[in-house]
Amino acid sequence: MSENMENQVSANPAGELGRLLRTQRESKGLSIGEVAERLKLSAKQIEAFEAGNYESMPESVFVRGFLRTYGRFLDLDDSVVSSHLDRIMPASGVRSRAPEADRQGGLNFQNQKTGRQFPTWIFGLLLIAAIGAGVYAWQGKSQEENNRQTTAIEAGAGLGQVAAPNIDTANVSVVPMQAAASAASQPEEAAADTGAAAGELLLKIRYRSMLVVKDKTGKELLHRIVPANSEHRFSGGAPYQVSIGIARGAQAAYGSQTINLADHMTDKKSASFSAGN
Repeated sequence: MSENMENQVSANPAGELGRLLRTQRESKGLSIGEVAERLKLSAKQIEAFEAGNYESMPESVFVRGFLRTYGRFLDLDDSVVSSHLDRIMPASGVRSRAPEADRQGGLNFQNQKTGRQFPTWIFGLLLIAAIGAGVYAWQGKSQEENNRQTTAIEAGAGLGQVAAPNIDTANVSVVPMQAAASAASQPEEAAADTGAAAGELLLKIRYRSMLVVKDKTGKELLHRIVPANSEHRFSGGAPYQVSIGIARGAQAAYGSQTINLADHMTDKKSASFSAGN
């Protein structure tokens, strides 16, 4: 290339190199699109190189490589391109000062120290890993709690071999082991206020259980497994014969009379009694 190109001095070396590239490209009859396609770069990047504006470019080491490749593609002397690059972004990492370029905002790298910042995406990966570990621990704890509750519920299975799934765990109380044996043998006392009408049998079943109710003729009014916390009322068929598979926590009353199920236990779980005699 001519000595005139090598010896030009400008306060804006990036703009000078861009003009040099543009002039050489036009002299070869190439469009920006053709150059972008050959170099596998975008047209906007080529325009930025020729304008001396590197604000949207990656780190300076890549910009130097792109500009050298562009210069070789246009058959520019490597020494000419290198002399411009050394003024734009010196190899020492501190770029030369160019007051005019600063005022125009044409350069992005001048008067700055190049330094590799710690990648912020690493913090994102660490955060995702911490969240995943927390969710895993929470799920494991929840599963362990569900297993304990299921074991406690199955211990109070209904009449015969009838299991008691889907029990409302809010009704399960934890008692010391020594007190558990005595508590299992006695149903909880029924509340004094039963709400039964005159001549009416009222049954409140706390746990899922088999319930059998017969009227005075021996007819079965009910013979099935009833859900936990269910309420059943019967009238006009006294006296009644009642059998409750899991009587613990249940309540029974006939009219204003409360029936103490603890006096009618047939085993540790079940109760049978007559009401309305």
